[in-house]
Amino acid sequence: SPSVSSTFSTTEPRLRSALGRLEAEGRIPVVSEVDLFLRLCPAVTIGVTGTKGKTTTSALIAAILERSDRPVVLGGNIGSPLVERLPGLRPQHRVVIELSELQLPTLSRGTDVAVYTHVTSDHLDRHGSVERYRAVKQRLAGLVDDHGALVLNAEDAVSSGYGRLAPASTTVIRYRRSPPPAGGVGVRDGWIVDEQQRIMPVDESPLPGAHNVSNVLAAIAASSYLGVPADAIRAAVAAFRGVEHRLEYVAEIDGVRFINDSMGTQPDAVIAALRSYPAPLILIAGGRAKELAIDQLATVVAQRAAAAILMGESGPQLERSFRAAGLARAELAGSLEAAVERAHALSERLLRQGAPRPATVLLSPAAASFDMFTDYAARGDEFKRAVASLAARTPERSKA
Repeated sequence: SPSVSSTFSTTEPRLRSALGRLEAEGRIPVVSEVDLFLRLCPAVTIGVTGTKGKTTTSALIAAILERSDRPVVLGGNIGSPLVERLPGLRPQHRVVIELSELQLPTLSRGTDVAVYTHVTSDHLDRHGSVERYRAVKQRLAGLVDDHGALVLNAEDAVSSGYGRLAPASTTVIRYRRSPPPAGGVGVRDGWIVDEQQRIMPVDESPLPGAHNVSNVLAAIAASSYLGVPADAIRAAVAAFRGVEHRLEYVAEIDGVRFINDSMGTQPDAVIAALRSYPAPLILIAGGRAKELAIDQLATVVAQRAAAAILMGESGPQLERSFRAAGLARAELAGSLEAAVERAHALSERLLRQGAPRPATVLLSPAAASFDMFTDYAARGDEFKRAVASLAARTPERSKA
C-alpha cells in the first residue's frame, strides 16, 4: 500500500524505523501495487494526476475511450486495484489510472500518456511543505514515456512548467479555456477546438462550473492524441454525468437543490464548487482540518453564500474565519443530518423572502472526514441519506 512509508505517522513505528534504515542505505524496500502494475502491464496506459479534478478527468477519459473499438479499464486511486486485472489485459487495451500524491513517489516508471489537471497544495500533513508536495506531483511528468504525451493545463503556472521535465521526444499538449495554444486544445467562440477542428460546444457538457471546462479540455486533449474522432468525443462528453461525491446532484425538495461534493476536502475545490452555482446558496462544511490556508476560501464564502452550516473538529475555526470575512450567518451543527435540516430551513426562508429558485445546499467540507466518518464516501453517503429522509417527510412537495 502506498500509505506505508517511513515518513508517515500513520505507519506502525517499528515498521517506519525499519523502512527508514533501508532507505538510508540507498535501498528501495517497498514496491507499490501501482508500480508493479506498470512494470507488467502490456497495454497503453494513461495516468491522471493533479490536486483536484483527477477523478472526474480520469472517469471522463475512460468514457470517451469507450467510444472507440478498443477495451478500456479504469482504476488506480479511483478505487479499483489494477494489479488484479493484469491476467485479462492485452496490448489492445487502454488503461486509465488515477494517481494520487501517495502513489507517485513509489513509481519507478511512468505511463504512456500523463495528464495533469492543476497543482496547488494539499496533504501537507504528509509532505511537510508545499514545495515537497509539488515535487511529488511532478514525478509523473518526469517519468512519462519517451514517445508518449504529456497533457498540461496552460492556465496553471505550476503544472504547465512540468513540460521541461519530459524527454525531448515526448509530445507536450497544453489546454486552456481560451483560444488554444500551438498544438493544444482551447475554447473559441463557445466551442472547444484544436488547431484542426471544432470538437463540441462548451455548453453541451453537463458538468457544472468553469473548473469542469478545464477537466473536459484535459480529457479531450488526451483522447484526441489517442485517436478518438471528434464526433465520438462530443457524444461521450454530452452523455457524461460526473462522478459520485463530486458536485453530485442528489435531489430537489421544495425548491431547494442538494449537491454532494464530499470530495471537496481542499479550499481550492470548495471555491470552485461555490462558483458553480448561483445564489441563493447555503454551504455545509467542516471536518478534520488539513492545515491549509483558508483566507481565500473565507472571502469567497462571504461573497457567494447566504449562510454556512459548520460541523466537526474544524467547525468552530471555519465559523470564526467566515464571520471575520463578512459572512452574515454562520452556525454550528452537531451532525451532518442536523446540518442538512438547518440548511433546508434557511433555504426555505430565503425562498419565501423572494430569492430565485432553486436555492442550493452544497456539502463541500474543505476538510478531511476522519473525525466523523471513515472516509469522504461515507460522509457523502450520509448526506444523501439525510436528504432522502428529509424528502420522505415531504413527499408531495419533493422531487428526486
